[in-house]
Amino acid sequence: MDTNVTTIKTENNDVAEAVDSETDIESPPLSEDLESGYEHLKQTGFQICTDDYSGQFNFDFILDSTKVSKRHWMYSAALNKVYIDMNRVLPVQFQWDFVEIELLGIKNLRLRALPIFATSEFQQLSIKRCPVHIMQDKFSDNKKVEHIIWCEQNDAVYEEDLNSQRCSVVSTVQNSLLCSDHKTYNVLYKFMCKSSCSMSLNRRPIDVIFTLETLQGQVLGRRKLGVKVCSCPRRDMLKEENLEKKRSDGLNNTVKRTKQVNDENNTPKKILKTHQENDENTIYELPVIPVVGKQLYLSTLELLHGHFLGNAVREGRIIDSHPLISMFADLISQVKSENN
Repeated sequence: MDTNVTTIKTENNDVAEAVDSETDIESPPLSEDLESGYEHLKQTGFQICTDDYSGQFNFDFILDSTKVSKRHWMYSAALNKVYIDMNRVLPVQFQWDFVEIELLGIKNLRLRALPIFATSEFQQLSIKRCPVHIMQDKFSDNKKVEHIIWCEQNDAVYEEDLNSQRCSVVSTVQNSLLCSDHKTYNVLYKFMCKSSCSMSLNRRPIDVIFTLETLQGQVLGRRKLGVKVCSCPRRDMLKEENLEKKRSDGLNNTVKRTKQVNDENNTPKKILKTHQENDENTIYELPVIPVVGKQLYLSTLELLHGHFLGNAVREGRIIDSHPLISMFADLISQVKSENN
């Protein structure tokens, strides 16, 4: 299946220059309105556009996990993120306006999958496999062995930009109407390094940028998908969805408290003074703060427990009468019992 795979290393030339240099353009030039819709010059350069762009042909993708084993991969619609085990097939169903493209006479379309780091501080770095997994596949086709993303299409092209060192895999659309009954064009991908690999992704979140392109590299559509390569897709998905929900709830609570404070600031000064005189009896609600990792969670509980315990001792209060002290003590005991 890998015998027809080729490697192309591209120069960092503008798209316009690439089109002008073609002596035999198989796809007709696009309209000026569509040309103005391009938000980039080079999809694999140092500075790339990551914003979703449906374009004139409504480019999009579908991930249907209903017919796939839940152990291998999961998709979170809330996070627009897929959680998948290493070296497992991810079927992506791409869709666009096939008929309109055919009417315009645009042929030789390509689908590019480009992995990038999701956070802006690492986004200019290229992504390649770790040395351990490269050695495990040392007898595989050396044209793709350093690539994180492998494509199961037998004529896939593995590209590396000479300037940015970005690696991407390009699959040629053999027949845009091949799956026209379902209005999709299906491509199978694999991810060949784990997110936890210390000499590669190093637990940094990544996105995959899918682009629908002409043979000359003009982008007709762009979609972004978050990806985590892990051993327990379901567990990690539920964990991150829960953290995102808590973060969102915390932001909503902060907004509500801010509004409440603003309302209180608009009350008469006499009432404010009475409130300040009795503030020791006022109950304040702490914000919901998600803590990642059991060890950090335990350390936070111990810190809060020690603070309230010391405060009770300084005030000469009976320790057992302080509800927060007993609450944090119970939580600490619970976490430590789980470790054992």
